[in-house]
Amino acid sequence: MQNELDNRLFDKYPKIFRNPHTVLTQTCIWGFEIDNGWYNIVDKLCNNIQRHIDWGRKERARALRFNRALKRAIAGDRTSITNLYFDNRAVSTDHWISNRINKQIQNAEYREVPEIVQQVVAIQVKEKFGTLRFYYSGGDEFVAGLVDMAESMSGVTCERCGTPGELRGRGWIKTLCEQHAPVDQ
Repeated sequence: MQNELDNRLFDKYPKIFRNPHTVLTQTCIWGFEIDNGWYNIVDKLCNNIQRHIDWGRKERARALRFNRALKRAIAGDRTSITNLYFDNRAVSTDHWISNRINKQIQNAEYREVPEIVQQVVAIQVKEKFGTLRFYYSGGDEFVAGLVDMAESMSGVTCERCGTPGELRGRGWIKTLCEQHAPVDQ
């Protein structure tokens, strides 16, 4: 890819592409070995990966906060659970609200705390056998599915311009559209 597009991805996803401008032995990724046509695939892949990781961490924090508040509420401290149920708004302590909170506490269950999804760090992004390869560490099954989908999308996307394409070639296989396909095929 062009350096401009490389740098755009490095700047947009600093957690995935750590230290791209350091010495090869100190970095996980040293650039992209793909043409410009797959920029959007890699961009959307990284966007979805980072959103999934960030969302999972927020959900984990919410569940932990709720479970701590519920534990305190069961022990008799209704303040923290009241704040969670009413989004920290000022709530009067009238009888109706008190009864509602007591019923919710009696029926409440602890929330399941999601596992931490390790931050995805790209190791290499390249073309191999005409399709995208995204090598990484971290993630979970959902991230693996995202990567599989991106890699399969590259097999029908011209690696030069990003329009619909197909695998072409006998020796060196590339995914190209009609416009960029060699004449002899």
